[in-house]
Amino acid sequence: MSEPARPFFIPMIGIVALFAALGPGVGGAMFIPLSLVFKPTITPDTIALLVLIAALFGHAVGLIAAYVVGIGPAAATGFLYALWDAAAPERWPRALVAALIGGLIAYGLALRLAPLGASLEMAVDANPGSPAAEWIDAASPDRIGVTLGHAFVACGAIAGLVCALAANLLGLTMRPEFAHPEAAAPPSEGA
Repeated sequence: MSEPARPFFIPMIGIVALFAALGPGVGGAMFIPLSLVFKPTITPDTIALLVLIAALFGHAVGLIAAYVVGIGPAAATGFLYALWDAAAPERWPRALVAALIGGLIAYGLALRLAPLGASLEMAVDANPGSPAAEWIDAASPDRIGVTLGHAFVACGAIAGLVCALAANLLGLTMRPEFAHPEAAAPPSEGA
């Protein structure tokens, strides 16, 4: 008697939904601390700028922005992770590959958003008397885009790792269920 085959798309949908729900929140929560870690020189003006940005936007607005920007890449990371989970041999790493996938997708998104940041910087530089231009100059404009890009990619990798660990903890996997061996019969007494 054979058991019915396990459906393929049900666990995949669960993994993608978990990554889409959890990934942007984890990445958004890690962005400010990681941008401080990747910042090569922290001056009082830079700290004042970050405090001002955090006070103006707040964590709630930051998380809304993280979900607006990050739900697509997080779902794509979940989809690729589910495919990797289904195809990878038993002992191969899964969570580390999810971190790699998350970092690569965040890197691709950062490359797509770089022209937008460059055009914004050019617009601010065109108006040298504005307070925004003074804040950007105080925050070292040569390195701020690079460090924020590094923080963005690291957030994607951390979010992928955390989501993969959460999926494993919840039992969301694409691997076939473990087949229990038939119960061993007790040894015969008269043999």
